[in-house]
Amino acid sequence: MSLAEPHDSLQGGAHATEETVGSKATHAQRVSLLISPYFPPVGVSGTKRALHLTRNLPAHGWSPVVLTGRAIGEPLDETLNECVPPSTKVSQGLSGRLRPWLAQRKEAKAKGATALRAPKAPSALSQLLKRLTPRNLNYWSPFDRYLLDIPAGLKVARELIKREGVEVIHISADPWAPLIIGLKLARELKLPLIVDFRDPWSVHEGKMALRPALTRWLLRRFESRLFQVASKVILNTESARDAYREVYRGRLPAERFVAIRNAFDEGLFKAPVTPPTERQDERQGRASRFEVLYFGRFRQFVSPEQLFKGFASFVRARNVSPSEASLVLVGGLSDEHLSLARELGVAEHLEVRPPVPFREALPTLRGASCLVLVIEPDCELQIPGKLYDYFAAARPILALSANQEANEMITSLGLGDAVAHHDVDAIAEALEARYERTLSHAEGAGSAEDLSALIEPYSAREQARRVAALYEEACAEVEAGAGKATGA
Repeated sequence: MSLAEPHDSLQGGAHATEETVGSKATHAQRVSLLISPYFPPVGVSGTKRALHLTRNLPAHGWSPVVLTGRAIGEPLDETLNECVPPSTKVSQGLSGRLRPWLAQRKEAKAKGATALRAPKAPSALSQLLKRLTPRNLNYWSPFDRYLLDIPAGLKVARELIKREGVEVIHISADPWAPLIIGLKLARELKLPLIVDFRDPWSVHEGKMALRPALTRWLLRRFESRLFQVASKVILNTESARDAYREVYRGRLPAERFVAIRNAFDEGLFKAPVTPPTERQDERQGRASRFEVLYFGRFRQFVSPEQLFKGFASFVRARNVSPSEASLVLVGGLSDEHLSLARELGVAEHLEVRPPVPFREALPTLRGASCLVLVIEPDCELQIPGKLYDYFAAARPILALSANQEANEMITSLGLGDAVAHHDVDAIAEALEARYERTLSHAEGAGSAEDLSALIEPYSAREQARRVAALYEEACAEVEAGAGKATGA
């Protein structure tokens, strides 16, 4: 069987109208290489970082060339392709041949087994192996399955850098394996390297606790080498930036670590079919139904338990029926969490909806009485990307949060309430207060112009402006270092 051929040719972005492109490019564009395994049509939260930058960096003098891979084993959202500017050059050469071939082989084997053999009960040996397999095996490597893409990614990246006149290498992680490509290329070609962590790596105590001691040592060793070479390291929260500065105090200058938060891009959403005034009328017309909405699935490090407990306490205190108050979960719910809902007495108030494509999410978000954010203590250095989309939806937010930075963002903008993640009584009280405000239509929303000005610092436009400035600074530092080395 031959290996699948990689898609390593450059191609323009998917069809997009002027409305979907954040802003027009300026003349005399400089070029960066943006390496991101998550890129349309991959439909995960991490895709938004690279997509935001490709749409908005050209307005600040930079045109990213994107190196990504084929969407193998990742959830897809084909509608995101429409958001990639037509002028964006995209290579899918990161995948190489091996991982696609392995995926095809696995799929063919699974189909053959289904067609030829009737289902049978698992053997005693397979059951034993399943019990003995560590639950957190995916944390045993510092990296991930994208390690298989490193040889192909290096080859294609070198070609793109030479062909396109790349001045900056920008790695969007995770996945973490492409960081190996960035480190090797920066050393080899003496180009500035921007390491962009959407989430912290070695300072994420919850995830590090799941790793064996050897893995933790290897991870920290690689990260240290990476940061020594990187021109700048981006964290998406100020708290994560400060944590890294503390860990590397005395080893690296504090200014190497910068905070550039995630963002929203209203141009990614399809226009709501209902005008804002009619949406408000609809909400007032169904004021007897209080809808608390969580967008996305709960998972490891993001549990619904405190939300369920707080909602149950609110329901008991107000004696509200499911027709009067509901907890809407958009994206599904695991059997384990459904059992938890029954145990805590909120199952009758649950409305579990299937996932909604991201581009169609805005009407769903705007139809809620209240949008919920959950940040557990293990993730106190992180702010979920959905918060920025909640800002764009302009609905009241309730944060059950151990992240003080996120809490301050929400409350300082007057966009909702934030309570301690562990405080069930405070959660119930906040829900009750929001319930009263919803019934009385006292949401306190300002004008659209005022809101737009408030949330602009969290827009993809501002994010791209700051990244472009970082590119300029990194290039200047590398040029100054080269000048000193040559005695110029």
